[in-house]
Amino acid sequence: MMLENKVALITGGASGIGAATVRLFRQEGAGVIVADCDADGGEQLASDLGHDVDFRVCDVTDEEQVVQLLQHIVTAHGRLDCAVNNAGIVGEPASIERMFLADWQRVLDINLSGVFLCLKHELEVMQAANSGAIVNVASGAALMAVPNMAAYCASKHGVLGLTRTAAMENARRGIRINAVLPGSIATPMLQRTLSRGGDVEQLVESSIPCGRFGRPEEVAQSIAWLCSDRASYVSGEALSVDYAATCR
Repeated sequence: MMLENKVALITGGASGIGAATVRLFRQEGAGVIVADCDADGGEQLASDLGHDVDFRVCDVTDEEQVVQLLQHIVTAHGRLDCAVNNAGIVGEPASIERMFLADWQRVLDINLSGVFLCLKHELEVMQAANSGAIVNVASGAALMAVPNMAAYCASKHGVLGLTRTAAMENARRGIRINAVLPGSIATPMLQRTLSRGGDVEQLVESSIPCGRFGRPEEVAQSIAWLCSDRASYVSGEALSVDYAATCR
């Protein structure tokens, strides 16, 4: 098994890509700590998967909660081998001149500052052991412009820069930090975005070369590989999982 006996933290793990990653990590032998602000969803997932899934409620924008989460992991599990910083939102679509500062700030707080806070305190734990692997879930929007989604694009560009900087800073500490950049993946978050309006068939035709949405499980496979020892010489990578969508 690719992740046998690893201790892994997955934020935003109650649904979508996060939940698919939790399931795959368990299949690959990892003990998983799931963190999410969705208590009902997280507890249901932990109940479904049973043994070796530890759910904790955590708001990644609250540094005290993040610190408490990492302290719990060290106390209860003894170490942290890998982490997946996946918590994120899309935000309300709006052109830049019509965007409210509060909407901008909320997206940046969760998508970028939340990743920073988790990364900061994960690194503190991993540096003590001189080993570890971290995957930050960004987006294809980290490589391109998306009209009416300035906050989302800015946050994901920021995650990519943060990932690369962290990879450089920790290259001599035995800690690998990478980013996964999903394309259009069939998740509840995508469904909520599409429900606001728009032609789904037109979206698929115009932006997805293979003609279908990706599955959360397909992203999870890439995350698991990056967290595994099979990717032992991979750090600072931005791995697109979009079936060539960002090649256009």
